[in-house]
Amino acid sequence: MQLAEIKRRTNPFHPYNLAVTLAALLLIAWCWRATEMSVPALLDGWGNMIVYIAGNPDIKDSGFFPPNLSGGSVGKYLLSMLETVQMALLALILSVLIAFPLSFLASRNTLEIILPGQRPLTRLVKAAIYASLRFLANLSRSINEIIWALLFVSAVGLGPMPGILALGVHTSGVLLKLFSEGIETAQQEPIDALAATGAGFLKVIRYAVVPQITPFFVSMTLYRLESDVRSATILGFTGAGGIGIYLFDKLRSYENHDVTTILLIIVVTVAIIDRISATIRARYT
Repeated sequence: MQLAEIKRRTNPFHPYNLAVTLAALLLIAWCWRATEMSVPALLDGWGNMIVYIAGNPDIKDSGFFPPNLSGGSVGKYLLSMLETVQMALLALILSVLIAFPLSFLASRNTLEIILPGQRPLTRLVKAAIYASLRFLANLSRSINEIIWALLFVSAVGLGPMPGILALGVHTSGVLLKLFSEGIETAQQEPIDALAATGAGFLKVIRYAVVPQITPFFVSMTLYRLESDVRSATILGFTGAGGIGIYLFDKLRSYENHDVTTILLIIVVTVAIIDRISATIRARYT
């Protein structure tokens, strides 16, 4: 990068940078006004939030504290939380099995390795594969997990299975996009060097591409595990198994002490998974 270009990019008073800053401020102001955001409204209503959490003094057990720590309830919620984690793990495995191989076809650089050549028919096939997989990724991840869960509940009935399928479909779209974009950032030099030796596309991908993107793949996969655990807790609202069923039931019946217990279990579980994920990430960085 030339010195003049570096100065331009780092000078906050350059006309281009000022224009970008102004455009960003105008966009924020437009969104703020259109969505009726209001700091005074939040400050005025803050007390209502405190009252809601603390409970109405005239209504017994209407608050969220203290949590219900009776042995039977906690044990029941822990087992359902374990089922939620199992759902997330199975959904993650399903999504990786779908997204990992397809991501190499949804990346321009590896698609060129798999289908080399610039003949019109070859270029048309590559464009069709790339566009189809990108559309598939956008479709599956644009539809919320709850909608997928409702569809699968209607197909296979209540229980963990529709939740696993819903998470698997949604997460496969997310990972397909993330994996393919990660592959496209791989350095081209090792790929070209191995291809020049006459290695087939499988060996080029295995030895020139995969080692470069493994840390990224591991990081994104573990992040989606954490995200899927959080999402799985809500899918129970649709009858798709896990601790979400109890959370929905207790919220609906205003058993707020139990709601707090369930939320604490979810928070602790996600924190444990985050700690385990960080340890695994450290081995690949």
